[in-house]
Amino acid sequence: MNVKIVKSLYKKEMLDVLRDKKTVIMMLVVPLVLYPLVMICSLSIMTGITNSISSNTYRICFDFEDDGHVGELFKNTDEVSYSFEIVSCENPSEALANEEIDAIIRRTVENGRECFDITYMSSINNSSYATDMIEKTLNSYAHNLTISILEDAGLNPEQTLAPVDIHYRDVSTNEETAGSLLGMLIPFMLVMSLLMGTMYPAIDTTAGEKERGTLETMLTLPVSNSELIMSKFLAVGTIGVTSAVLNLIAMGGVGAYMYNMVATIRESTGGLNMSRFIPAIFVGTLCILAFAIFISAISMCVCALARSYKEANNYLTPLTLVVMFASFLGFIPNVTLNTSTALIPVANVCLLVRDLLLFKYNIQMIALVLFVNVAYGLVSVMLLSKIYNSEAVIFGDGNGGIQIFERRSNIKKGMLPTTQDAWLVIIFTAMLVIYAGGAAQLKYGIYGLLITQFIVVGIPLIATIYTKKDIKNTFKLKGCSPKYFFGGIFVIIGGIMLGMLVSAVTGLIFKESALDASESMTQIIGDSFPLALIIIALAPAICEELMFRGYVLGAMSGKYNPRTAIIISAAIFGIYHMSISKFFTTALIGGLICYVAVKSKSIFPGMLMHFTNNALSVATMFYQEETARIFPVFAKETLAVSDILIMLGFGIFFVAVGFFVVKSTKKN
Repeated sequence: MNVKIVKSLYKKEMLDVLRDKKTVIMMLVVPLVLYPLVMICSLSIMTGITNSISSNTYRICFDFEDDGHVGELFKNTDEVSYSFEIVSCENPSEALANEEIDAIIRRTVENGRECFDITYMSSINNSSYATDMIEKTLNSYAHNLTISILEDAGLNPEQTLAPVDIHYRDVSTNEETAGSLLGMLIPFMLVMSLLMGTMYPAIDTTAGEKERGTLETMLTLPVSNSELIMSKFLAVGTIGVTSAVLNLIAMGGVGAYMYNMVATIRESTGGLNMSRFIPAIFVGTLCILAFAIFISAISMCVCALARSYKEANNYLTPLTLVVMFASFLGFIPNVTLNTSTALIPVANVCLLVRDLLLFKYNIQMIALVLFVNVAYGLVSVMLLSKIYNSEAVIFGDGNGGIQIFERRSNIKKGMLPTTQDAWLVIIFTAMLVIYAGGAAQLKYGIYGLLITQFIVVGIPLIATIYTKKDIKNTFKLKGCSPKYFFGGIFVIIGGIMLGMLVSAVTGLIFKESALDASESMTQIIGDSFPLALIIIALAPAICEELMFRGYVLGAMSGKYNPRTAIIISAAIFGIYHMSISKFFTTALIGGLICYVAVKSKSIFPGMLMHFTNNALSVATMFYQEETARIFPVFAKETLAVSDILIMLGFGIFFVAVGFFVVKSTKKN
């Protein structure tokens, strides 16, 4: 890679981006003008509303014969800024409905006690506020009356009403208190500003160039693809980081303004020692740079798939929602930064910045978050490079795009699903599984799992029918040699052994996730072994195989080489199970099944492998004692070195034998 060429291309990209008014507005006007203006105006409006509430005159009506002492309560309001106006009404209810008065007070005496009934309208602000002020007045009256009764009885009111005196001592420093408040807002604003800052330059440098027709000219220059991609990536990253820094400066200015205002009102407020925030700012800056690498590359990957500015905006909407959802984890107090959450993109940065503002410096977690974001960023850049090396994506005419949105009359029959269709189906299916499937499992238990499986197979089937794809080829509904079934059994047995070793390692790293997964399965599995075998083993073996080894693998195989298609499909299968501790094991099993499916060109060996894996898990849970007697290693909480070596040896042996059988079989 020629640094001089990258530098020249970088300057060109920056000039092109800065010529776009939308980018300049998002980078400069929004953070430096709009955010402070919105925050200060919101604060002023809230202050004005509070002052209005506390200084208003509320109209009330007595719906009883007052002997004078109640009226005096609402006239003696010299100690407060608000006041009451006692209004006489012939029909108080009608006057309240017409907003002529704010509240009606009725008084009765029962067993020597005064009872007050307040009628108001919660839908009217003044009426609702008047009720609060009336309550304060009556509470003060009740308190004074209680003291008077106790004094008449010869008792000490303070000792009788408050026999226990409680004092609170907050040992948090001003910096820690300020950091706690900032830690709820800054991470979310930081992540969203980075995303918003990278969106428009990412669109302009990818889909924008396609729409303007300048990308072809760029590709005719004597520069390599890597140099072109790096210059675009650096330009988008620069704009994103600049936007984030400007947002932080703007928010810092607003924070200082608000703090000075509070300090003016409350003379007891101490100063802030800003030097204590320097380490947090330094480490946070490193996190921003690492996260900028990731979010810039991801934004460019998404936009590179689009053919126009409008289409790129549509593609970025789901990304924005995902980033926003992940950043909300920083608002949840019980969610902490650990080895599990440190692997979740977006959320790990929010949680780390929150901890830094609370002066929690865990070097191990900081290093892990930085490493994870850089690693995700590099993978995203590699993916971006793959996209730019694909002529079908860069110069595609739209025939290989999302066909689900096309008119059905314009879709040609046959062929396989496109990768864009596959990603859309994966995302939509995942959303339905989370919401509809999750609700079904909560309501119907083990039968809810069956509903979830119908969703998993139903969405790709509907998409296949609508886009006129060949169902038989899409889902690999073809016969194959019996040897593939025989080889697949060997492969899955070896995969189960290797998967147990992987689960043992990930279970140590992600203890909470592994425990939650085990408990949730125990609660759902039920008491009937045949029923569990059908719903937990047989149904997923059919439905999930049709989805992942049929629809998804078929779409990926149409664009990528077999190895890449297998890796992507296996990773998607691992993510689908939504458990960090189970991801690597599930992806391993999914990859092995994908390999057999690719070699056999049939879905049926994979179904048998999937059923075998799940059936063994169900049998182990139902017959734990019998399983422990036959396979003592299953009952051990920790594996000895000899156990690991034996399982590793047998696992590799069975997988190797299975591969040999599968590879040596002639394809049908």
